[in-house]
Amino acid sequence: MRSSRGADVLRQAARLYYLEGHTQSQVADELGVSRSNVSRILAQAREQQIVEIIIHDPDDTPTREPDLEHAIEERFGLASAVVLAARTDDALAEVARAAALLLRERASEATTIGISWGRTLQSVATFLDSAPLRPAPRLLPLVGGLGVLDTLDSGDSVLRAVARKLGARPERLYAPALVESAAAQRAFLEQSVIKEAIASAAEVQVAFVGIGCYGLYSSRHLVNGMRLSADELDQFLAADPVGDVCGRFVSRDGTPIGSPAADRVIGVTFDQLLHIPEVVGVAAGQEKADGVAAVLRSGVLKTLVIDATLARAILAM
Repeated sequence: MRSSRGADVLRQAARLYYLEGHTQSQVADELGVSRSNVSRILAQAREQQIVEIIIHDPDDTPTREPDLEHAIEERFGLASAVVLAARTDDALAEVARAAALLLRERASEATTIGISWGRTLQSVATFLDSAPLRPAPRLLPLVGGLGVLDTLDSGDSVLRAVARKLGARPERLYAPALVESAAAQRAFLEQSVIKEAIASAAEVQVAFVGIGCYGLYSSRHLVNGMRLSADELDQFLAADPVGDVCGRFVSRDGTPIGSPAADRVIGVTFDQLLHIPEVVGVAAGQEKADGVAAVLRSGVLKTLVIDATLARAILAM
């Protein structure tokens, strides 16, 4: 049996069993196979993610902290804050689950959505329900690809995983997120296909971004990937880098940091991010308090999704 026909059989069996309510015996009769083969076909459909089983548990709804949400909104002038109570030891999972719900809500309203990458957005993509939208929004990358920070365990990029679950077509930015010199950045940005992709990303209605803290997780990989010389690194550190978003660093008071770090990134600029109608920042863990507070002070975020422990740490600063 050819692989293409095999995929058709998997889809047909899954549709009959899961959507139309046929028994496995009925599916076997319909496909002309044995009942034991139907069981194996359905298992293979799950393994290949043709079928994803999602259990909606009302007790699993994220619990929010309205007092902390109001305090964060007031302190930083946000349009909206979502602060999750700690129900488990895994703050990242709590935040990612809530951000995934918000992403699906925005995807049903907006026609264009920008997606960044990083550890937190990888988790958001994992928790996002697989339920195609009609019509589906355009999904655009805000930054070029960055190896491990842009790839889930399944091998999918964050953008492709989100697109598949929303039934959308992901658009591409054919460039790395980081280059090793300003000259290399200029060369990439002179390419019309890259220039146009970044211009389109800058025009999205909603952007979902992770928030980094200098020296931690993805932020550490960002700086290492820039291959700054000793003098350039001294110049970068003198600017007091604290937080980052889409590969763009800001100082403690929220001021965007320019060269040399900004000359290594292929993606939307900080100024372009400021002009996107809604930028949704997602972060978890009190160790990120300095970085998230710095990004909040920059004014780039309109909406924030964080855990209660991180919110308290920010408000205590």
